[in-house]
Amino acid sequence: MSGVAVPGHRMRAEIAEQPDRWLDLLGARDAIDAAAELIAGTRPELLVFAARGSSDHAAMYAQYLAQNLLHIPAMLATPASVTGFGTQLAYPRSVALAVSQSGSSPDLLATVASFASAGVPVAGFSNDESSALADASDIHVPLVAGPETSVAATKTYTAELLALALTLHRATGTGWAELDERVRSIAASVAADLAQPDAVASAIATVDGVDRVLVVGRGYSMASAREGALKLMETNAIAASGWSAADATHGPLGQVVPGTVVIALTGSPAGRDSVLSFAAAAAALGGTVIELGPGLIGDATARIRLDERDAELLPLREIVPMQRIALELALSRGLDPDNPAGLRKVTLTV
Repeated sequence: MSGVAVPGHRMRAEIAEQPDRWLDLLGARDAIDAAAELIAGTRPELLVFAARGSSDHAAMYAQYLAQNLLHIPAMLATPASVTGFGTQLAYPRSVALAVSQSGSSPDLLATVASFASAGVPVAGFSNDESSALADASDIHVPLVAGPETSVAATKTYTAELLALALTLHRATGTGWAELDERVRSIAASVAADLAQPDAVASAIATVDGVDRVLVVGRGYSMASAREGALKLMETNAIAASGWSAADATHGPLGQVVPGTVVIALTGSPAGRDSVLSFAAAAAALGGTVIELGPGLIGDATARIRLDERDAELLPLREIVPMQRIALELALSRGLDPDNPAGLRKVTLTV
């Protein structure tokens, strides 16, 4: 019927446009270079990432990447230290990177204010150039993802991943020609995958009807494990959790009973052996394993293949199939992933 919204149509469209939005982000070079210069010019002893929700998962990825590229410690801020305890921290020579899709979360803004009070310069990343975060930052990097109307974040999340990665690479002197080529290659690969509607069908069929899912990864894939689980949880109202495979052996493995689905992210070479070991242990307990990676688990019930190109940008590629699974699974259950019950687009945590 004309004028009647089709459930999930917004999330589907926003998933599909991600490769184009990544190419758009290449046009924000001046802002990215300004943020990179803030890092390089400060010569920090510490990077601090402040974020919430999906943005926190992007920051987790950037924490790993920053340490590997810059060889300095990077930490995730704890906003409740500011808003809950009223603590003002003293920092060594630092740069803060504040990440928020909307740029309006009160606890994030309070954390940014505490950075300013401590004399820490802030690079802000948001999808709204007129946001409070943009105003409060020394440098603002726009995500240029365009309006995102589905409650479940998709294109703004991957824009955060890419904006942070480009900034950190530029801070180490990586040239734009190289970065441009890498981003265009990944965008083309993901666009080709999105053109294959059956690519995730076996994974969707495997998850359908279950109420417990564990997603495990290591290294750069840790962000994808957390974000992938969040997408399943918020759109399908199932108990999904994302874990480091190393940590998952100390407790979450005890959740695995016959029929429990384990999604194993095997694309990241760093720590891959522990992901494979966890998948084998889960299968021995009767768990059902889905592999998202190059095809290293021979007895996986379902597999979404990803080659091993450009491990540093792997989270851009591996989260898209997880978004697609969350979308299609919700629709098969009669749910509207655009409007999950009890959730809203901007969470105003204080």
